[in-house]
Amino acid sequence: SLQAASTLGSVGQVCGKIAEAHGGVIGMTGSGFIDPGGTGNGGTLAGYAMCNGKSYGSHMGYGYKRLELHKDNRIYIRDSDSSVSPDTTDAVEFSPAMIIDGETVVNARSGFSDLQPRACLGQSKYGEIIALLVEGRLTTSVGISVPDCAAIMTKHDCMQAMNLDGGTSAMI
Repeated sequence: SLQAASTLGSVGQVCGKIAEAHGGVIGMTGSGFIDPGGTGNGGTLAGYAMCNGKSYGSHMGYGYKRLELHKDNRIYIRDSDSSVSPDTTDAVEFSPAMIIDGETVVNARSGFSDLQPRACLGQSKYGEIIALLVEGRLTTSVGISVPDCAAIMTKHDCMQAMNLDGGTSAMI
């Protein structure tokens, strides 16, 4: 399930601590957080999120996407400036979407080809939720491009997949 930091709105929490508090083994920050000049404390959500039916933040607007988990346990990807489906239980906003309804929507020409740490979430045609986490900016791992992430998610039969907030915002 998706969970929010217990301190959301005031100060951020390390995603591993959030996962641990809820018995999780994977922690990923879905929506980003406001970080002006690298001095933010992680407590202010950038965009919209929903955890267990409770809404947080405000929509990013044009150009961003929203990953929605519905009551049928299926992931749907929508434009962030569209209405949230009434069937949504959990949601995050970020960019870019990589795969929508089985079609890869990013490539080398669409940008995001720089090597960075990445966190991606998707769902296979079998209903499996698939997380991809790649470290970056390290001598042992320089990172990965979004199109390469999309290719990996495609190999795992993802019908929906989205790039989320990577880097230290994701851990296993």
